[in-house]
Amino acid sequence: MKIARILNVVAVGALVAAAVNLYRIKYDATMHAEHAQKLKREITLERDAIATLKAEWAYLARPDRVQTFTKQHLDLAPLGREQTVTLASLPARPAPVDEIGNKLEALGLMGQDASIAVDPQPTAPTAAKKPVASAPKKTTIAVKPVAQLKAPDSRPIPAPKPMPAERRNAPFGISDFLKKMGLAQ
Repeated sequence: MKIARILNVVAVGALVAAAVNLYRIKYDATMHAEHAQKLKREITLERDAIATLKAEWAYLARPDRVQTFTKQHLDLAPLGREQTVTLASLPARPAPVDEIGNKLEALGLMGQDASIAVDPQPTAPTAAKKPVASAPKKTTIAVKPVAQLKAPDSRPIPAPKPMPAERRNAPFGISDFLKKMGLAQ
């Protein structure tokens, strides 16, 4: 008899524990559903606000309205013939930048470990031909064999870029959260 009473007490305790656990799960599910509904309402409000702002921008950026403001505030005139520029009057194109050479130099692989050789330009008779714009010199980088290379003493380590102050102090709103999660554009 005593064993039956103990089993009954254990069964009633298990039923009470199961009921409490079931109630907790139901409460959590209800809270998550309410939170999801709240987020959906906020997304709808944000989309409506974006649509309103787009409509206002379209209204404010009408060509006739902009034309009126340009006549009032800007001193613009049609383009005259004397304002055109010929191709010959434009400055020459800047010399190309050797990005690979700059990177090798930053890594410390130029100087003792590598040499730069410049190919000479062929000379042409000056009396027979007109002077032509000189072509850029070809630069060849000759690197020593791996066995002769030595590691640089220290390589420059770039400092981490700090976060801009305006972004660091900016509030993190629902629209930022939704953009981060990929739910909004």
